[in-house]
Parts: sequence; C-alpha cells; structure tokens
Amino acid sequence: MESRIQPEIQPNDQSSRSTASLRRARTHRSARMLLVAAVGLVSALAFVALAFVAIAMAPTLSAPAAAAASPSRNSGPTPARFDSSPVTAQSSATVGGSVSNGSPEAVVIVGSSGTIASWWGGSGPRWTCGYYLIEAPFVNSSPESRSPFGVDPIEGMAYLLNCEDRPGHLVVSRFVIYEPGDPFGGVAVVERAVAEARRRIELAPPVPRTNPGQVQLVGLSTWFWVENPWFEQRATAAIGDVSATVHAVPVGVDWDTGDGGHELCDRGVAYDLRRPARAQSSGCTHVFQRSSAAEPGGVRRIIATQRWVAWWSSSTGEGGALGILSRSAAVSLRVVELQALVH
Repeated sequence: MESRIQPEIQPNDQSSRSTASLRRARTHRSARMLLVAAVGLVSALAFVALAFVAIAMAPTLSAPAAAAASPSRNSGPTPARFDSSPVTAQSSATVGGSVSNGSPEAVVIVGSSGTIASWWGGSGPRWTCGYYLIEAPFVNSSPESRSPFGVDPIEGMAYLLNCEDRPGHLVVSRFVIYEPGDPFGGVAVVERAVAEARRRIELAPPVPRTNPGQVQLVGLSTWFWVENPWFEQRATAAIGDVSATVHAVPVGVDWDTGDGGHELCDRGVAYDLRRPARAQSSGCTHVFQRSSAAEPGGVRRIIATQRWVAWWSSSTGEGGALGILSRSAAVSLRVVELQALVH
C-alpha cells in the first residue's frame, strides 16, 4: 500500500501583513480619539479657571478708587474749571453745621459740551466729576489714559464715573449706568437728599405778641410771647432708593428789645385780658427804661428770633446734626413815659 503524504499548508504571508496593518490603524485611530478628548477636557478646565478668575477680580475692577482715595495721591484727571468763589447754601432759614464729615457739599458734573449738572449744598468740600468711556476689555484709570473732561453721557450706557476734590485727588471711581434722573451717578446721594429735605422743611417765622400792645410804658413790664406752632417740624426727600428726613424742634426765642437788651425765652405765656393781672405771671418780660421818642419814627424795633435744633436721618442708617435753624420777625413799639404832677 502506498503511503500518501499530505503536503504541509504554509501560511499566506500577504494575508498576515494585511491583518497586522488593520490592527495598527485601529490602534492609531483610538489614540487620536483619546488625544482629542484630552485636549477638549483641558480646554474646558482652562475656561472654567478663567471664569473663576474674572469673578474674583470683579470687585477690584468695580472699585478702582480704593487705593487712589488716599490723600497722598497728587495726580489725577485734570479738573474742570469753574467759578471758585465761595458757595453759599440757599435756604430760607439760617443753617449752621455741615451735612456730614468729609463728604462733598458741592458736586459739578462736566462733559465734553460743558456742565451737565451741578449741586450746591453748602460751603464744604467740592468735587468735580465726569463720565468716561470704558475701553474693553481693560479699563486704564491712570491720568495719562483719560481726557481732561468726561463725555456727554447717553441714557442706559455704561461709563466710568470719576470725581476729584479741589486739590485734584481722585476721590470716587466707579462703574455706572447713566440715568438722566440722577445725573450725579449716585455721588453724594445722601447729602443731596438731606439738602433737599432741609430746603423743603417749612419753618414759619415767629408771630410776636406783646402786652401792652402797640404802646409801652417806661418802667412797666412788657410781656413777650409768640403764637406760631411749638412742636417738631419735619420734611423728607428721596433720590432713587435713598431718602432723608430733616427734623427740627423749637428750643427758644431770642428777643432783641432794641435798647441793648436781650430776653431769652421759651414760647412765652399769652396775657389774658379777661383775668386779673395779679392772677397771671410770665417768665418772658422786659422793662423799658427810656422812651422811643428820639428814635426813627418815634418807635422802637423789637426783633424776635425763634430757633430750632435740627438733625437728619436717612434710609441708609446714617444721620447727624444740622445745628441751629432760625427765623426772625420784627414788630415796632412806641415806648412812652408818663409824668405825674404832685400837688
């Protein structure tokens, strides 16, 4: 029997090489996909980090004047030029004291076309302010980067509001959205509300009364009193969300008697003609020692000055003294001297 030997089957070299190439291509595609995914993840993490940095820096960008407000700063934007004559408070009453410590009592907003708004609240510090364009993405608040004067703002637009005191120190720098209702951009809002409330408060001048009436006798006590209301007066004003109230309480009346004398009294007591003189008394009287015959018109001018202690409070929780408010009124009296004949 013949033995048949089966030929050994040799592997195909070309087929093996194709399989290996396919495996390498799949490996390369997987590596590229992993690389793309890694790059995307790194980019996302970098974006999140930048967002956190921007949030952390926001308070610093919104208040660039924190370091610039020190008195040692001698540089800043060139202040607007305006009349430097003393500022006088406009009020129907004589006002003492100041609204608050270190805050402005006069603010001028200057734009490219001139003065946009001005507020004169007293004779204290004066600030000059301007609206400046914001140069995104960075705001350079150095003096060299700003024009001498601000721009004319447009409603609803964002600006950098800078204010300087009279020596040229930067005292306020903040981002604001311009609203025509408050062209001062919230600067000195409490002080302005206080000034407006002080302007609105109605303090009527005193209504002086005397007894005897128009003719006084030398050596006889003359009674003084006032008839106007004797209770606290108040007035409130608001600017935006901030309101201020001024309170005034009457404390006394100073009577200038026209002969060199003064009587400091409270409201005084009205003389009642229906009651006996011995049943009445007053702590506010004056005795004239000479007649008014030699004085102009033959009368003596008596001036009654009523005074109130005033203070203010605001919705921000702040408050302070406004000193003394006063109103005056005058009355003319004829003082005569009676002579008696003794037999």
